[in-house]
Amino acid sequence: MHFAFAITEYFPFGGAQRDFFAVVTAMAKRGHKISIITAGWQGEKSPDWTFFLLTQKRPTNHGRLQELSDYVITLKQQHQFDAVVGFTRMAGLDIYFAADNSFVATRHKGLKRLLPRYRTYASIERVLFSNSDLKTFFLTEKQRSQYQSCFQLNLNNSVILPVCVDQSFQYTEQKWQSARQWRQTELADPNKIVLLFVAADFKTKGLDRIIDAIEQLDENKQVKFSLWIVGDGKAEKYKSRLERLSQIDYKFWGGQSDLNQFYLAADYLIHPARKEAAGMVIAEALAARLPVYITDICGYAFLTSDDEYSVILREQTVTAELIEVLQTIAMKALIPERGAGSAQISYQSRSEFCADQIESWCA
Repeated sequence: MHFAFAITEYFPFGGAQRDFFAVVTAMAKRGHKISIITAGWQGEKSPDWTFFLLTQKRPTNHGRLQELSDYVITLKQQHQFDAVVGFTRMAGLDIYFAADNSFVATRHKGLKRLLPRYRTYASIERVLFSNSDLKTFFLTEKQRSQYQSCFQLNLNNSVILPVCVDQSFQYTEQKWQSARQWRQTELADPNKIVLLFVAADFKTKGLDRIIDAIEQLDENKQVKFSLWIVGDGKAEKYKSRLERLSQIDYKFWGGQSDLNQFYLAADYLIHPARKEAAGMVIAEALAARLPVYITDICGYAFLTSDDEYSVILREQTVTAELIEVLQTIAMKALIPERGAGSAQISYQSRSEFCADQIESWCA
């Protein structure tokens, strides 16, 4: 069969982008013909895939999304695909991987609904879900309920994805010891408490909130921490803020293909996200038995119920609570070597699960 996979832009280290690439690769290995519809591609291109790269002309994000959505419909009308699978909300999809929460349910109230940005995103989402034959992958039951509150979903046409993590992230004593040895080579002071932040979008996932909290700590507490920032986000303004904190040790690592050693080497994952439909970094960290500090808006927050060292921060008071927990950590005589992880995590392949379901839907 011939499948088209659509995404606004592909880059190697984003969460939705990783899911996208893994599912496309799984479908290609099964012998299906693959086309990619996107407005941007960073990284290697498979010579076996056909790329439809849209050159965009509109200056705004919502304008560019409308262009890409229209492009999907135009290509689909040429009847060259058996199905179009989208990892970004676009009109005309046959299968939607809901990497984000509902825009209609969560964004803007009152007069803000009259703004072009809201009208564009909301219109695309409404057109997408007006298709009664649309098949949808949801990340959590909470997310599906949110969409159901806005649209009359046919629940038989949707599945909840299991919380799947690659087995490479699963904790073993041997991998942990190896990561701890590597950690010692990266720290000038081996007694530092390593706080790990992993994200492609630093603002959305709350790096500024972490720095806000650290700024409020006494210098004798700041000096106890090393902040490791992993991801290809825009770092300049965060670097300038951290440079003014003479007592804090920090490092920007850029995008990393091997996240496992970071989860195993760190003492805590700090993820005070403003928006997070699920949070694969949360599942990966817990698979490595790394305690996590996350906001209650994160879709995978329920995974922390298995780990006594993990903490859920309330979105309304996140900075104040983060200050409090960092103070508590700084005063501890001993940092827990490892948390308990989560028994709710599966080590099956999520991409193979998706490929099985896509083939079933399109049989």
